[in-house]
Amino acid sequence: MFRIEAPASSANLGPGFDTLGIALNVYNTFETELSETDILENCDARYNNADNLFLQAYRKGCEAIGVNDHVRVRFACDIPASRGMGSSAAFIAAGVSAASVLHENALSKEEIFQISTQMEGHPDNIAPCIYGGLIASLKALDNTWIHRSLAIHDSWIFTQLIPDFEVDTKKARAALPDFYSRAEASASVANAILNVYALGNGDLELLKEAGRDVIHEPYRAPLIKGFEDVRKIAESDTGGKLLISGSGPSCLLISKKPLSKEAGMRICAVDGNWKVMALNIAPGGLLVNGKPL
Repeated sequence: MFRIEAPASSANLGPGFDTLGIALNVYNTFETELSETDILENCDARYNNADNLFLQAYRKGCEAIGVNDHVRVRFACDIPASRGMGSSAAFIAAGVSAASVLHENALSKEEIFQISTQMEGHPDNIAPCIYGGLIASLKALDNTWIHRSLAIHDSWIFTQLIPDFEVDTKKARAALPDFYSRAEASASVANAILNVYALGNGDLELLKEAGRDVIHEPYRAPLIKGFEDVRKIAESDTGGKLLISGSGPSCLLISKKPLSKEAGMRICAVDGNWKVMALNIAPGGLLVNGKPL
């Protein structure tokens, strides 16, 4: 039996829309082995069927390998679902990886990344989930995906702020405009470049400026109940920068000092029953029996 641990991820990181993502050390764990039939254990009844995302991804992996068999998997999921923390990416990456490791590592890490990204539709959560750390990705002219690991300074403190409500990803996408002005496009490029520099060099003052987004956050923030209150509390307490995690509703606070207990209590009292989770980077990405894929 193989134990696969897929980390959470936070995508966009402000202006890195659909390109940047970072892996965080809260995991969905899948204990897997070959079976005569598909067996899903410790799985929510809503997902205990053929449409289970892990199972779909497992089949995609098997299809790439050229086999057709079944899997037994036991779920232990700590990544909050539908909160902008890469839960679906974790299921997909783990499912494709399971197909590989249960068939003598038939797929390379890069092949697992490509198959998983094709299934997810974009790489900003998949890449950090598989490779760990801070990752930038883009779609190449041949429709494959390119990714590169980026430097991340060790002085940053990461705090995930998670409400008890969901924001549908399709609704969050639909909230975005179809077109942006030339000035917005220019600002977005400049901010994304300097945002990456700030993250790599531990430059908090630059992060607070370059972390400003014009592409998605202004349109998604109104969908997140209590967002402005949470932002003001978190940023005034730590001096850090609060970013919408993926399409939300969770938010990622990046700072140089931890959120105080008092500020955490105030955030938890904001409408939406918010939860505070102190996290670290997951540098190894997806793990198989405790080791990087």
